[in-house]
Amino acid sequence: MGKRKTGPFSGQRIESTSKRSNFPTYFIIHRISTSNETFHNVSPFLVEKGITSSVGEVKSTKKLRSGDLLVEVESPMQAKLIAKLNSLSTIPVTVNPHATLNSSEGVISCIELLNESVEK
Repeated sequence: MGKRKTGPFSGQRIESTSKRSNFPTYFIIHRISTSNETFHNVSPFLVEKGITSSVGEVKSTKKLRSGDLLVEVESPMQAKLIAKLNSLSTIPVTVNPHATLNSSEGVISCIELLNESVEK
C-alpha cells in the first residue's frame, strides 16, 4: 500500500498514491436509420456480439427507453475503441459520451470556513 496522509481539519485519511484515470466510461450508441429505427427490434445477442467483437467485453450494456444503447466500458483502451465505432455488426451507428454520467458534482464544506467571507 502507498503512504497515507491525513486530511486537514477533518480527521479523514487521504490516499496519496491514488490512481485516477480520467476517461469517459459511459457511452450512448444511437442507430442511424432513414426510417427512425431503433435498437428495440434488434436481437440482444446481435448487439452483444457486435460490441464484444469491436470493443471487447464491456462492463454493462443497457437498452434505454429511447431505443439507444448505454454502454459502460472498463478501460481507457475500450473508451478509445468505442468512440471510433461506426457500425455494430451491419448496423450503422453513432457513438457519443454520455452527457451527465461521465461527470460528478459536489459541495465541499469545512466548519472552519463558516464565518469567513466569500471574497477570501
